[in-house]
Amino acid sequence: MNRQRRAHAKSREGCKQCKERHVKCNEVHPQCMNCKRLDVQCSFSAPHLTTTPLNQDSLADLELLDYWHRHPVPANASRQSEQEAVRLGFSHHYLLNSILALAALQLFDKDRSQTRWYVRAVAHREAAITRARPHFQHLEESQRPALLSFSFYTSLYTLAEPLLRPASTGCQPNFDPVKELLQAIRLGRSSTTFVQQHLAPVVSSDPFLVVKYHPLKLEAIQGLESRFPQLVWLRDLIEHQCIGRDRTVCLDAVESLFLSIAYAVDNPHNPSQNRAIWGWASNVDSAFLDMCSAQNAHTKSVSMFHAPISAINSG
Repeated sequence: MNRQRRAHAKSREGCKQCKERHVKCNEVHPQCMNCKRLDVQCSFSAPHLTTTPLNQDSLADLELLDYWHRHPVPANASRQSEQEAVRLGFSHHYLLNSILALAALQLFDKDRSQTRWYVRAVAHREAAITRARPHFQHLEESQRPALLSFSFYTSLYTLAEPLLRPASTGCQPNFDPVKELLQAIRLGRSSTTFVQQHLAPVVSSDPFLVVKYHPLKLEAIQGLESRFPQLVWLRDLIEHQCIGRDRTVCLDAVESLFLSIAYAVDNPHNPSQNRAIWGWASNVDSAFLDMCSAQNAHTKSVSMFHAPISAINSG
């Protein structure tokens, strides 16, 4: 009478070595009995991990984040505000993209030969816009603080990027600084309108955001003409070349512009210095912007002086 082998319950959880030898594994971790007896490496003792190496873009972004921590924007922002923005960015990637875009633009400004930083800035800005768009279309309470910071940083980027754009991009032959400035101003005004309508309760938590989205008209300063001879030249040009409503609009624009420049110079470490950037763009008469769009020579002369304000602030 033949003895029958006793059947055993089959398991598919045995180690790799026992499966290859077609023997029963006792499935003891971290080394099964068979592998221990034969003194061989057991697959149970090797954790199954997949590693993903950092690519060059990831390493570049780490460098950008480090630079941002050392050189936040605005330069006189509080440490708490800067850390809060980055913390929000890790859970709202469109905000992180907008932060890294500005950091890359700053690094490119330090060394214009490093065009890779400009390319990285553009890539992050495009990613930020793409990722943020659905959240603007379907506004949720949890997104409001991040969208507010995103709007702020995107406005800064739009103002600074045309001034730093390298000629190698192929856009420089048709580069129109006034057109670029007008686009930045109109975007900033649209951003301000949206924030005031939908995100106003969040603004009051940060002094930088208050002056961006609730800009005030500055008080008059005595002696502007002696400090800025360009003001006298522009005023005379407008008086002789413009008439009626156009003259009034242009004179008001040039006066408020140089007032903003003076305020920026006199308050380099004051958070409210940002009024100098956003105040003029937010308060200037829309008729002046329309005249600029129509390529009015006198308004173009005035608007070209707005660029130094952003340079003063970034420095």
